[in-house]
Amino acid sequence: MSAGNEMIGRGGIVPGPKPGTIFIPGMGMQMITDWREDNIYDMETLPAAIPAGTTFTFFRNLAIAGVPKTLLQTNMVTPSQLPSGQRAIVYGIHFMNALGTGHDDALRVYGNSYGVFITGNTKNEKEGPLWMFPCPYGLTGYIAMDGNAAVREAVTINNGVPSPASIGALQVTVDLVDELTFQATVRFDNAVTLDVPVNLYCILRAYIQVPVR
Repeated sequence: MSAGNEMIGRGGIVPGPKPGTIFIPGMGMQMITDWREDNIYDMETLPAAIPAGTTFTFFRNLAIAGVPKTLLQTNMVTPSQLPSGQRAIVYGIHFMNALGTGHDDALRVYGNSYGVFITGNTKNEKEGPLWMFPCPYGLTGYIAMDGNAAVREAVTINNGVPSPASIGALQVTVDLVDELTFQATVRFDNAVTLDVPVNLYCILRAYIQVPVR
């Protein structure tokens, strides 16, 4: 049982209208919350043929062809906003291709796309070519492979170095307060043809405040 729950019923203290709130006589409505450092992420699939002018939106569509996304694809539960009572202070905005993406396809994606992170209806918090959103996660290194009697090296490709210490935090953080909407978009101004569809993630590194229930 949390400390907040132990207080309920004492001295006229009653639950508030939202999760993580209690009413204390003489003090009014109070928040009971906890903080953690975590990631908010969402995945969209880029088709092999991407027409010029195509835009993909992240954090808004929580299903694929009517089937809810899994935790391997998103940890969002409410389209375009955090659950009621939660708050996130975002200190990193990143894009990353799924593990196993081919070298040529990764270059086609990052070399031809433009990302924007938006809060509310129109406020651009960060924008630029996708390679300006490096990600501190992923795999790195190479393996030696025997192909047609000749040894060749295959390299894992990432958008940035997979090391959290290598990617600096935003000097101006983004405060996602309760009920503030947000989304990220990736736009292709030129037509792009990929060898195979590519799964692309948008990841927000954040300090997340959650109500104590």
